Amino acid sequence: MTKHILFLILAVLVLAACGGQANDTQKPLDPEPQEAENATENAAANAPAPAAPDTNESAEPAEAEPQTEREFFFKIDDVEVELNRNVTQVINRLGEPLGVLELPSCAFEGMDRVFRYPGADLYTYPVGDDDFVYTIVFFDDSVRTAEGGIRLGSDIQAVFDAYGDDYKFDSGMYTFTRGLTTLEFFVEGSTVMGIAYAFMV
Repeated sequence: MTKHILFLILAVLVLAACGGQANDTQKPLDPEPQEAENATENAAANAPAPAAPDTNESAEPAEAEPQTEREFFFKIDDVEVELNRNVTQVINRLGEPLGVLELPSCAFEGMDRVFRYPGADLYTYPVGDDDFVYTIVFFDDSVRTAEGGIRLGSDIQAVFDAYGDDYKFDSGMYTFTRGLTTLEFFVEGSTVMGIAYAFMV
């Protein structure tokens, strides 16, 4: 698997840049292969810092423009996981994660965390005492995108059938944008090898 696949892991920005030790009180994630760690470090510097979250949990996303398509979101077992939302809400709906990786944040006051759920890792950044989801990365083919049912191993034509041709393409990466969210597919040949949701500035 090439190093470009890990470029999808935008949220490792702070985790890779800071280094440091995992918090002993947290259950760490299974370590990634060394190749993945090296690729992640190369990609981390290019990742954008997330915007300030909407801390009003009952508020709907702002609609400054006429009605458009809903921003991208992820689903696990019919539970919607929205980007830039308090991870406490996600945990309340999904249950406890399989593991948590925790490191001091370089960009914010507090800790950056990665919450592992079956098939996907949820990357968060701290705001006060809360953590907000800003990237979701698939790590196996047991999960699919909420809108198009795309998973790792799908054919790129299935992506076009589900999401159309309004995308940006660069170095094997197809990026679809809705509002302040992106859905990214890394493709080798015609096969989807990496999938990530991201909240952007």
